[in-house]
Amino acid sequence: MDLHGKNVLVTGTSRGIGRAIARAFAAAGARVLCHARTEAAASEIARELDGVPISGDLESSDGVASVAAQVERVAPQLHVLVHNAAISPRPRERFEDVELAVFRAVMRVNVEAPIFLTQALLPALRAAGGARVVFVSSEAGQLSGGMPPDSLSYRVSKTALNGASAVIAASLREDRILVNAMHPGWVKTDMGGPEAPLSPDESVDTALYLATLPDDGPSGRFFFERRELAW
Repeated sequence: MDLHGKNVLVTGTSRGIGRAIARAFAAAGARVLCHARTEAAASEIARELDGVPISGDLESSDGVASVAAQVERVAPQLHVLVHNAAISPRPRERFEDVELAVFRAVMRVNVEAPIFLTQALLPALRAAGGARVVFVSSEAGQLSGGMPPDSLSYRVSKTALNGASAVIAASLREDRILVNAMHPGWVKTDMGGPEAPLSPDESVDTALYLATLPDDGPSGRFFFERRELAW
């Protein structure tokens, strides 16, 4: 898919990986719908990219509905949807310290919001005729090789997100909507920490790759650096 002039929604563009992804899509000629939790943050990055601000708190069902309504007003055809917005408790949780309220908040933002925002935007995705959906996941949710004993809320959320992406891919294949998950790498952000080896700009290539797959490209898979990973 040629991104020039295409409508692309990226969630969580106020900083970090999301901002870098939004900039990369704008550089490729896309009309970027820049989501952030607050209107001020969304407007700031949208001005920079000559894009469209979209605001809303993805932790609430009302916020998800509001984001979907704003998108449908400005982009009745949505060619690419990139689910980047996510939260993670800091510092990393030990199992015995996991709090129910925190766990539920992480699941709402990291899993429920991508699922139900995709569902709400199905008319716009179908209208685009061959849309692409990209879930920014993490190797933290990768079951192959076992799991370390920390960050339960975040790891469970990303494992669930991977599963959701595979199910949604199977559901939407007949609509020519390709759906894939990606691991951006360990990135130097507020979430990744200062020790991470990659800059946000170095993490965006796979998102562009998955957004521009041909119609017969893979769907329901998990990628890192354009290579398929085991679940």
